[in-house]
Amino acid sequence: MIGVVKKPYFYGAFALIGVAAWALASAGGAIMSGHPSYWVMYLMAVTLGLLVVMLAVIWRSSPTRVLLAGLGTLGLALLATLTWWLTPLEATERALAAMESDDSVRVASSTSAITMTPVGTSTGVGVIFHPGARIGARAYAHIWRPIAEAGHHVVIVKQPLGVAFLATEFAPDWATDHPEISNWVVAGHSLGGVVAADNAADIDAIADLILWASLPASDLSDRGFAAVSVFGGNDGLTSTDEIEASIDHLPETTTFVAVEGAIHSHFGDYGLQPGDGEPGITRDEAQTLIVQATLEFLTR
Repeated sequence: MIGVVKKPYFYGAFALIGVAAWALASAGGAIMSGHPSYWVMYLMAVTLGLLVVMLAVIWRSSPTRVLLAGLGTLGLALLATLTWWLTPLEATERALAAMESDDSVRVASSTSAITMTPVGTSTGVGVIFHPGARIGARAYAHIWRPIAEAGHHVVIVKQPLGVAFLATEFAPDWATDHPEISNWVVAGHSLGGVVAADNAADIDAIADLILWASLPASDLSDRGFAAVSVFGGNDGLTSTDEIEASIDHLPETTTFVAVEGAIHSHFGDYGLQPGDGEPGITRDEAQTLIVQATLEFLTR
């Protein structure tokens, strides 16, 4: 056993298992309710970790195996770091409360999306929303619910591993499969907005674009869609300088709405993100203005 604990990959395996266990303990709700890829990732992490521990017990050292063990240890460390980084930010209690259906909105959750369907009169407009990176889809339920209550159909995408770039085909596929909605708008927060902008530019089934604290990755100024860019004045992750630089990359008719005092984390309900700015207004005040700007665009 002494020889086992001297093998570096033994500790790498335990680090990988430990990170997976920590993720399940700290963000179990977001993982259990999120895209199935989360479960696959954590199951693979634990399985690989256990296999390496067993290998450490039965594998005798040799010069060749020492080199392989060093490379394996590095690989395990990288996997543990990636597993830690991909752990989703959990929704707060008020976001979870907004997941309940009532007489105005019917809320449903599948493996790929959260849908909010107005019970009363529908506007015929639907919004497909991409969350920011590593943020659980449920964290946006509270801020999007008033928009559904106003008669708009809302779809919050459950992105594989919380990364919008792994769900680039979701919006066009969903819009094509739901022709009962006459106008589909694609939206996104932060990294989710980058994918949303690409969808709006390239997909015929998508009419318009809503950006929350986000900007396009390329020049879309010659495209024919309408857009609104809502951003926080105190955002520490998507700065006002970046938003201003994106003006020339969006259609001339784009509306820019600054929510003074708002930060990046105000566009959802998941706590605070590292590197964000200092808020100058409360979360309730910020979200009221964000929802107002979004509704004005949808009902223009």
